[in-house]
Amino acid sequence: MGQVKRVLISYFSFFTIMVALKFFFFRYHVFGDINILHTFWYELSIVLILFVLIEWLGGKAKLPIYVALDVLLSVLFFSMTVYERYFGTVPTYHDLGQVNQVGSVSDSIMMLVARQDMLYFADFLILAICLVFRKWGHYPVNRRLSKAFLIPVLAACLIIASLNFAANKDARILDQTLFSEDHGMLNAQAIKLYGDSVGGVDPDDVLSDVSVNDIIRLKGNEPVPFSEHNYHGIARDRNVIVLQIESLQDFVINLEVNGQEITPNINAWLDDSLYFDHMYQQIGSGNTSDAEFMMNTSIYPVGDTPTSEELADKAIPALPKLLNKKGYRTATFHAGESDYWNRSTMYPVLGFDNAYHLDNLYDNKHVIGFGPSDEYFYDKTMDKLTTFADREQPFYAHVISLTSHTPFKMPEDKRGLDLPEKFQGTLTGNYLQSVHYADRVLGDFMDDLKQAGIWDESVITLYGDHSGVHGQLVTDKDVQLLDDLLGHPYSLLDRFNIPFIMDVPGKPALSDKTNDTVGGQLDMMPTLLNMVGVEPEGLYFGQDLLQYDSNLLGMRYYLPTGAFFNDDVLFVPETAKHDVRTYDIKKDEGVDGTTDPTASFEDDYTDMLQLYKWSDAYFQSLTR
Repeated sequence: MGQVKRVLISYFSFFTIMVALKFFFFRYHVFGDINILHTFWYELSIVLILFVLIEWLGGKAKLPIYVALDVLLSVLFFSMTVYERYFGTVPTYHDLGQVNQVGSVSDSIMMLVARQDMLYFADFLILAICLVFRKWGHYPVNRRLSKAFLIPVLAACLIIASLNFAANKDARILDQTLFSEDHGMLNAQAIKLYGDSVGGVDPDDVLSDVSVNDIIRLKGNEPVPFSEHNYHGIARDRNVIVLQIESLQDFVINLEVNGQEITPNINAWLDDSLYFDHMYQQIGSGNTSDAEFMMNTSIYPVGDTPTSEELADKAIPALPKLLNKKGYRTATFHAGESDYWNRSTMYPVLGFDNAYHLDNLYDNKHVIGFGPSDEYFYDKTMDKLTTFADREQPFYAHVISLTSHTPFKMPEDKRGLDLPEKFQGTLTGNYLQSVHYADRVLGDFMDDLKQAGIWDESVITLYGDHSGVHGQLVTDKDVQLLDDLLGHPYSLLDRFNIPFIMDVPGKPALSDKTNDTVGGQLDMMPTLLNMVGVEPEGLYFGQDLLQYDSNLLGMRYYLPTGAFFNDDVLFVPETAKHDVRTYDIKKDEGVDGTTDPTASFEDDYTDMLQLYKWSDAYFQSLTR
């Protein structure tokens, strides 16, 4: 009985109980799992191995080591819980390593911190109270535990941890959250690390005899030679101006609130342009930088790692390089810091002649939210484009806005909408104000391009980089506001739907047209290259939306790998919190009466995984 009491009042038992409660709390809030046996079987074995080692090796430093490990685990639980609320997925060790990116969403993250999250740190208060009043009690205390207790615990935990790891080490993790629920959060991280370290299959084996035509056929189309595509070369030798608008979702286009257009300048532009209204984001964890990457490469982003972090040794036949060969000067414009999202590496790899950013063109004297205002940004960018236009050389300018960045809080004098009281203080209201401002200064920039004579000599393209209204930042009140605005429930389709607009001034064949072909960010480069009459090089995984009607495209990280958009539906495989889901793209609603449609979409699901396999192998093969 004395040995039992020795164990019960020890540091080992105290920290085991506290960490077990934290694991249970984490699994409940992130996975909705209330089975306490899952906590013990999936989660505790790795931690208990460390605790046994502390008991053996800790000596007098035992308590500080326990506390340090407990602090580390508590911060990990807290970070992963808040991360999942914002991004909708459990982070991998890759994501947790991106601490330098926290600044971009820090305000939003603070909005997501809940009172109950402090329970991850409650045991430190309990421990402090116990230690202060220990002279009246005996818990917890530094007791040397016998090998007769520690060895069986260590052996049992090693067996459990080894079985959990060995049984799944070669598994393909399609959804990090679901895999973490089924196999343990720490075990899932270990398996992810193992899979990344051993590498994948040989790219040459995967890509043997794979061509662009194979990719086109897999999407349900009959390949046509690129030079024979519809409207091929309609913008040949023109300047190319690509506008990437921060957090711009499609639902705001042509939307009115209280008799006011949210995007009046973009709406008016639609009369003279080609508008794709069924375009969808495809970004991974690189967010805005992944959107830039896809626009310029038509290659799927890596997914759970920002693609810009994987480019240092790559040789990619990107859009700037293709246009350079045709005599274009190429430049990218962004008012952020050059090393943010590792752009200082990405831009040279993509082949831009010049990269203008906070370090060499813009400054922080005109800040709104996350960085210099779009108004200031466009003014400075216009000055540079004017110098480009003075040369007898076409240019490609990739212009990336910033102000409409989460959490969308605009200064009072920049709020151009008179919104009803119910929008005040809501994410939805802030988003509408932010996008309205972005549209207003974008209209001024467009006018400047026209007055400078640049507009009529260019092909102009605009798209949104990713959603803005998403995650648990969207409150019940926001949901009701959005449902009322849209006239239907705000769904994943609304969240991921981004506008894509193209204009070739003076070409009426492409004016005042809406194209409802389903497409994604991978499709933008091939469609643009067709217009300017430049043949892509190597493999590309998008397609020319002016030529092909059938499509199959995916998005991982924000959706489980294997999710896809086809001509009819958005298909989402099972996740930790949801069964299989399908959404009718043209009706923007769930497929009626379909509770488990996996078999109905098995072929597209398999084809989607094949596209990822080809894209990943191709990306891996593009080494210098």
